[in-house]
Amino acid sequence: MKFNQLKLSSMALAIAVLVSSCGGGSSKEESSSDASSEFDAAKEQVAADVAKVLKDLPPPSEVPYLLMNAGAEFDQSIINAIDKVESYQNDEAKAALNLGVYATDIGYLSSYEKSELALEYMGQCQKLAAPVGVAEAIDYGMISRFESNMENKDSLATVINEVMQKSGERLSELDELNSAALLLAGSWIEGVYISTTIVNNYPDDLPEESRTLILEPLVKIVIDQKVSLNDLMDVMNDVPESEEVNKMKAELEKVKAIYDGELAEVEKQIAENTGGFVLKPSTLDNLAAEVGRIRASIVE
Repeated sequence: MKFNQLKLSSMALAIAVLVSSCGGGSSKEESSSDASSEFDAAKEQVAADVAKVLKDLPPPSEVPYLLMNAGAEFDQSIINAIDKVESYQNDEAKAALNLGVYATDIGYLSSYEKSELALEYMGQCQKLAAPVGVAEAIDYGMISRFESNMENKDSLATVINEVMQKSGERLSELDELNSAALLLAGSWIEGVYISTTIVNNYPDDLPEESRTLILEPLVKIVIDQKVSLNDLMDVMNDVPESEEVNKMKAELEKVKAIYDGELAEVEKQIAENTGGFVLKPSTLDNLAAEVGRIRASIVE
């Protein structure tokens, strides 16, 4: 059962009315207790949904690894500049979104063995962890672990993924479910942004057929993110409404419309392919433009 904001608000209103009502009859006390229990159950369900997305979403390190294995070269210009961190600190929603962005960026840096820069990003992310409420997830112990494993990409990936996992769990404990949703949204948008940008920026000095063949696995990676987007939308629909969540949900709905529309047809062609169908980079043009626009609004 999913609990949207209307149901949560109705429960909260019922509790408030019962508590403030005149008289102290046992039946009223029992009703208040029942409503409170139902409200707590609603929050627990939302927290469980967040935990599910944390489990089902590709870890921040996964997409960069896939891109690197497909032959994409490192490009530092596509990740968010670390000198922007301070501008996000005084806005909890911005801090949560960009903490997710930077988690994916750190995964990208680590995948390409840019360990020193990744460590710098990890250290700066502490400034965002505090306002979001996940300082424990990016403490000095975690950074020390990261520094100690800089020569081992697999170990670095484990540390990065653990940061995201602990962040989501901590936010759920604090009932900061909106921040958890925004954190996940920022990470997802950045992963797709990096992927589509790499496809768009791939050198065009190769024959078109060869370039298409090289990029086909990257295009497929992006198309496969539909599953994780659907999981993310479930969370965005379940958490309590806020201006920031509603805005991001509306933006993600536009992305989902592309996946459910033109890219769904591409998926069908992939499934029915008998050997003649080729995924072209231009397949992602509309998605890249939409995700790029949303990403720009997040990191500005």
